[in-house]
Amino acid sequence: MFRIGKEFHLLHVVQDLDAADEWYDRVFAVRRFVRNYMKAAMRKASLVLLGDFVMEPAQPVQQPGWEKSALGKFYSRFGQHFHSLAWYVDDLRETCRVLSQHDIRLFDMVGRPVTDPGGADAVWTHPQDTHAAFEFAVAPKYFIDPRLQPGWSIEFPRDRHPLGIERASHITMLFKDLSSARHVYQEALGARLIHQEEWPERKRSVFYMVGEDTIIEASQPLGSSGPEALDLDRFGEGIYSVTFKTRNLSRAADHLRSHQLRFEASDGSLVINRDDAFGMVLAFTDQTIPNDPRR
Repeated sequence: MFRIGKEFHLLHVVQDLDAADEWYDRVFAVRRFVRNYMKAAMRKASLVLLGDFVMEPAQPVQQPGWEKSALGKFYSRFGQHFHSLAWYVDDLRETCRVLSQHDIRLFDMVGRPVTDPGGADAVWTHPQDTHAAFEFAVAPKYFIDPRLQPGWSIEFPRDRHPLGIERASHITMLFKDLSSARHVYQEALGARLIHQEEWPERKRSVFYMVGEDTIIEASQPLGSSGPEALDLDRFGEGIYSVTFKTRNLSRAADHLRSHQLRFEASDGSLVINRDDAFGMVLAFTDQTIPNDPRR
């Protein structure tokens, strides 16, 4: 069995990378450790740190044929939205072998099917097979991930920035039927079920610990009027939101207001209006998930 390590990045498709980068700088005071253009994928992107969590805002580059690229097709269908979640793995060939045994189709960066990664650095799953698009990658060769270096610290975003981000609390994935989540997370990825919860008439959720540092909330909407149900109806199964654990929810709210960001507050959490966050659902909480092994 392959071993899943740290979260690599959560890819967020945007219309304008310059505008998104400015927003991340202004609101989060991020550490940006990559900004590049990838000709083969017809996109440009950044890697930015929010606490110890990496976001990858990525913009399809409108050059001839861009609408046929993987990111171009996604943007044409969904607009600004979360695209995929990536993890580091210890052995990419073994990753491909195990996932293929679970009938999960794999592809390279430009959408070509993969059965053996050869000398590749990463593979991507078909979102129909994993109910969200995943990337699995070996440690990067062409840039330095600060989190993998000696002396790495989240002291500034946790202790000095007003958002007080301790970590990503969890990433919410939407499912039509939660029975599918067991196959993906427990059977294929070797994740551990840590908690189950239900919000009457809104959603039923199962929380999985994946790899070293990621908690996935697999969520099935109940009814048709809740925010998760509306998102599932509009976009289908996939990545719905990321929630950050903050040291001080009141201070975080004041900071968001100071940047004219609209948000809703309820049940110990703040959710930024997605129109103010480039189509993302970003939330903050001061609550801890029961049985979270990271605390």
